[in-house]
Amino acid sequence: MSEFQLKEGQGYIYVGEYFHKFGGVVPAEKKIGKTDNLLNIPQIDDYAFSLDFTAADIYLVDNVEMIYTAITVLLSQDNIKEDWFADSDNDLKDRIANFMKALGYSEIADVDGDGIPDHLDDVIG
Repeated sequence: MSEFQLKEGQGYIYVGEYFHKFGGVVPAEKKIGKTDNLLNIPQIDDYAFSLDFTAADIYLVDNVEMIYTAITVLLSQDNIKEDWFADSDNDLKDRIANFMKALGYSEIADVDGDGIPDHLDDVIG
């Protein structure tokens, strides 16, 4: 198995949200998704739209199906449709972060801006 492959059952949980390219008002909702490939996280690349989508909060987890199910069950009262959740108090990302921290997971990130998630910097370079 290569360092680039996830172990069986591993995957990414992400919290995504819209942002307005020109500082306008955006919907108060978040997308909570799961994937086994960071490239599959949705992107809006059409510059004709004033809204765009970002998923800056990404967690690498060991049992992605169980954790995703737990999150969606805990947030079922906020579910709008499928994997979109209301966030009228603008605290959903913090609640997910606290839940993940309690399970021993932290956010992966690309703080150094090299295009490689920081948790893989030592592996990839």
